[in-house]
Amino acid sequence: MKLRRLIFISCIFISVVLFINGLSVLALINKKGLTRPFSKHLDTQVKDNHMENSPLYRKPVNIIVLGLDEEEVRSDVILLLNFSPEKERLNILSIARDTRVRVGGKSAKINALVGMGGEILAIKKIEELTGLQVNYYVTLNFKGFRKMIDTLDGVEVNIPFDMDYDDSEQNLHIHLRKGRQVLNGQKAEQLVRYRKGNKAGEGYTDGDLGRIKMQQQFIKELIDQKIRIRYITKIYDVFYILKEYMKTNIELGDINYYLRDIRNLSYEKVAAFTLPGEARYVNHLWFFIPDKEKTTELLDKYFFK
Repeated sequence: MKLRRLIFISCIFISVVLFINGLSVLALINKKGLTRPFSKHLDTQVKDNHMENSPLYRKPVNIIVLGLDEEEVRSDVILLLNFSPEKERLNILSIARDTRVRVGGKSAKINALVGMGGEILAIKKIEELTGLQVNYYVTLNFKGFRKMIDTLDGVEVNIPFDMDYDDSEQNLHIHLRKGRQVLNGQKAEQLVRYRKGNKAGEGYTDGDLGRIKMQQQFIKELIDQKIRIRYITKIYDVFYILKEYMKTNIELGDINYYLRDIRNLSYEKVAAFTLPGEARYVNHLWFFIPDKEKTTELLDKYFFK
């Protein structure tokens, strides 16, 4: 379960980056279309066709990414992407799947909200948690991971040490050599899933934290290498792969407003955070209880509003 969730996290990051990359290049080809920003009530439309006349022009934009489980009734991965066109920087906030929220006067885990009320309910509670207005949403599954990486000719990453792990029960086999190299879809999956070897002492010295750092490095490398105009020849392949594995309210016209700024993203311009809080056992269930004060401090300090 933990390994599946970890690959899920990586797939979500990667899919979002590929999604932005794909639509941004398509927008160069198709410059027609109205922007349709995702508001708190899911029904506000901007009807100006000119970038400088949009109420969202140059203002920060927030995108919610929901990664569904195998049954597609729970969002086991929840990410808030906070992008500033003016600063040309991206913040990523991870929200624990067990985060406690209140629905109808009762406690619920935030990952169950999609099954209870769809994206609308999930986004409403995320807005309450963060105080940030959500403009767009992307709901994903993880089946296209390897295919997308292969379509983009892999990702070049520095592997800090030899990684070897075998688990026949999960059909998981990881064999990577130390050094900087280009990983195809299969090898990229191995990298983001690896935490420790079969022998004692093998793996990251800081366990899950080390794996998370490696995943974040992978995402930054992906952004740095793949948001490039030279991938225009592959962009239709990437776009249709993504269309098969996700639903979203983002349209080509929306991307036109952010095209120039998205293309200027780089490794150094992406920062990743986790919603502050702690795990507690409440009424026979484990919940992640968010820390409102620390959350406010974090968002005020780093996030664009």
